[in-house]
Amino acid sequence: MLNKLGCKTASDTKIERFKKPHITIVTLKIDVRAIEPDGTFDHQVLGDKALSKYGISRKAQIQITGITEADCINKTKQMLEKLNG
Repeated sequence: MLNKLGCKTASDTKIERFKKPHITIVTLKIDVRAIEPDGTFDHQVLGDKALSKYGISRKAQIQITGITEADCINKTKQMLEKLNG
């Protein structure tokens, strides 16, 4: 079907979902705690006010885009492997 300008409509140009560009959104929760002399962690977590002195907050997001579903997932996997060392 053609629109008023003679171009194919969206319904005529459907692209399979896995071939479309994709985005991954990784949401991180950041807990900064003191370490006690015996190696245990303090129960108190630094809040946003304390962390703001360092220019960070308790939450962060990382966005990874790919030109296809597989590209996006592979880039996400690589990023997570780098984070985990």
